[in-house]
Amino acid sequence: MRPFCWHLVAIVIACCGCDDGRSTVSGTVTFNGNPLSRGSITLVPIDGKGQSAGGDVTSGRYVIKSVSPGEKAVQISAQYVSGKTKLEGGLELDVVSDLLPASWGPGSQERLTVTAPTTTKDFAIEGPDPRKKQ
Repeated sequence: MRPFCWHLVAIVIACCGCDDGRSTVSGTVTFNGNPLSRGSITLVPIDGKGQSAGGDVTSGRYVIKSVSPGEKAVQISAQYVSGKTKLEGGLELDVVSDLLPASWGPGSQERLTVTAPTTTKDFAIEGPDPRKKQ
């Protein structure tokens, strides 16, 4: 049994030392100076190679693990209930809209270069607040 244990220890040590070149990306997101209470962030490879990576924004903070290095387009969204709609039969459904300007959605021009092992980036988004009547 002892030789098996040493092999297991050697495998664990070898794996801990492995570097797959991926990064953890973290930071903050504010909207008009306030932490974004809830939302999502997605990093999309500019060159179209590799997978997109994303995560939740909670209380203005986000952490995305296992992001491949390279230049990424940054997409951030934060949905809120903007109204109600009635269906036939009287059923009411919430109408959901994005709080943030459309320039932060698909087609975003915001860029981030991800480097291993960690990248930190804060995003300060400004724009009209659609929840407030203009």
